[in-house]
Amino acid sequence: MNALLRPMLEFLHGLAFVVLGLFVLFAVPRIGRASIIWPMPLLALFAFGEAVIAWDPVLAAAFGLPTNPTGLPSLLPVGLQAVPVVIAYWALLAASLFVPRAAERSPLLTLPLVVLAFYLGGLVLATLLVGAERVAPWADVAARVGLAFPGGLLALRSRHQPVPPGAPPVFHTAERPLRRVRVAMAAFGLLAGAIQPTLVLLGSRVPSFIFSFLSALLTLCGVAILSGLIGTLHTVQTRVEEWVEEVRQAQALAADRERISRELHDGIIQSIYAAGLMLEGVRAAIPEDPAAAQAQLDRVLRSLNQTIQDIRRYIFDLRGGFPQTDLVSGLEELLRDFRINTLLETRLTVSGEERERLSAEQRQHILQIAREALSNVARHAHARRVDVRLTYDTRTLQLRIADDGVGLAMTPTPTGQGMRNIRERARLLDGTLDIDSAPGQGVTITLTVPLKGEA
Repeated sequence: MNALLRPMLEFLHGLAFVVLGLFVLFAVPRIGRASIIWPMPLLALFAFGEAVIAWDPVLAAAFGLPTNPTGLPSLLPVGLQAVPVVIAYWALLAASLFVPRAAERSPLLTLPLVVLAFYLGGLVLATLLVGAERVAPWADVAARVGLAFPGGLLALRSRHQPVPPGAPPVFHTAERPLRRVRVAMAAFGLLAGAIQPTLVLLGSRVPSFIFSFLSALLTLCGVAILSGLIGTLHTVQTRVEEWVEEVRQAQALAADRERISRELHDGIIQSIYAAGLMLEGVRAAIPEDPAAAQAQLDRVLRSLNQTIQDIRRYIFDLRGGFPQTDLVSGLEELLRDFRINTLLETRLTVSGEERERLSAEQRQHILQIAREALSNVARHAHARRVDVRLTYDTRTLQLRIADDGVGLAMTPTPTGQGMRNIRERARLLDGTLDIDSAPGQGVTITLTVPLKGEA
């Protein structure tokens, strides 16, 4: 039974580290600041080297090669059997020491090269003195004890470089999966660098199933390292996306405030100032020409009413954020504020039922699209009525916003920042955006969002 179990476990052992190496090589570099933790090429070299170490005796046994002085069959000549061990565990040690420094180079950065040179020099000297067959078992043990054991333990002290000011503190939020990687690397160093050499030196006095159990533990270490790196990648990508969205929203808010401040100064303040001048003219005209004063007073009142409408529209644009409620409640509150601030007639119609609950992020995007569309109506459409229809079916959600204004041909909104924001949010929702308009016939914006389970 053990004759079949051990090769199977060694195969799984190698497979786990091959997958780890491929993940480190191709997926982890997508984190732009991944090298802050460990040099990824060294970590990949360690993983592939460990896979070679695990698979070498399995493949050699499959080809029927005899057992060599190390106690296991190998595809390599006796003098080269320690090469994959040295490469893999030197990479582990170097990865644990080559932690980037923010402002200075650490003297520890040269230590792996010194250790490697010392080891290779001693190996060559010992081979020349006593022969490769007698040196091979000890070369393997020396590489494990001198490279794998300290490399694994030093991984516990690895710390990322401080995050520069203004950058997202992504690695602080990924500390938990990174701790899992460090602990797994330390466990690997203990198993492969201390326990396995001890078992090899004890030789036949150790039951064979112990080696199978050790191989299973090493496999679990590889899986734990892979799991921790996957968790780190997911956490970092999520935090970076959230940070980018926060920066984008802050920039949009700053631009909105600047625009509204400019419009208040150039539009509303000037209109109020003009109304004040006209009121002074009314006061002067009342004794001499009351009829002309009355006509001018009517013009002042119309101007002030228009200014009040403009102020309400700007207040509506400044309102930000939505309550953590369902989509229908958010739309109702949004339309209530819109109706109060613009005095336009509004109607909300809901068809179907929400079968798949939207995430907070999806709900926020949809409500912001609705807000931006209504802001465009308030600023440009010269409309009297706005109809909003929310439709659920089994696969999609559709939001339709229609006004009876002048249409896009009479407004600047097709190329404005607002429409770009709407299109970008539709893209983030994996949805589609359709805009239908004609001069004098208003604008209809239709957002279609696939629900969960739909591509």
